[in-house]
Amino acid sequence: MVHSVEPADASIAPERLADLLWNTDPKLNAFMFRTRDVLLNILRAEWPATRGLLSHRQAFTVMDGASVIGLLVGHKWDEYGPNFEAAQDLQTQNLAQADAAHLNDALEWMDRLFPVPRTGAYYILELSTAASAQGQGIASHLLKTAEERARDSGCTHISLDVSADNAAVDFYRHKGFEVEIETRVPHLDRAHGIGPHLHMSLPLDVNP
Repeated sequence: MVHSVEPADASIAPERLADLLWNTDPKLNAFMFRTRDVLLNILRAEWPATRGLLSHRQAFTVMDGASVIGLLVGHKWDEYGPNFEAAQDLQTQNLAQADAAHLNDALEWMDRLFPVPRTGAYYILELSTAASAQGQGIASHLLKTAEERARDSGCTHISLDVSADNAAVDFYRHKGFEVEIETRVPHLDRAHGIGPHLHMSLPLDVNP
């Protein structure tokens, strides 16, 4: 079956996205959000919004009927900061005080684990394929869409962060990504099992 990648629809129910996002890096997400319900509450606030890290405006989906089987969320380097700030505002407004405080503390550790996207980057925040749809080339289609979006935006490279033990590392290497930075935060590793992460980059020929 041939699946197409389309700009995300704001009307997609966040419940259809939560598991897909959670499963990209379960240990990291458990540390950041504590529970899937907190992530779901964040999606309910951010997904329909015009700004935010998880806004539909920054996303592309692959659908199988009403099910989301592929998701790409990406940000141009100079949009990442404003979208991050918008996300923090929405989280403060829509999360319980304790959950918002925990997430704010967790994000300080994320600043240590993940490098800031450098100038010229199209930063892939999320690239996810449903387990039921593995092996259908969906990740490749999503990555091709990321390349098209990056070139159209005048970016010089695509970057992303991925756990070093994630099987997706081999996929990204096969697609031409190289490791720029390897990070490990001892506290996160010892206390939460969040081991080394790789910041990978793919140079782009803007005029192929």
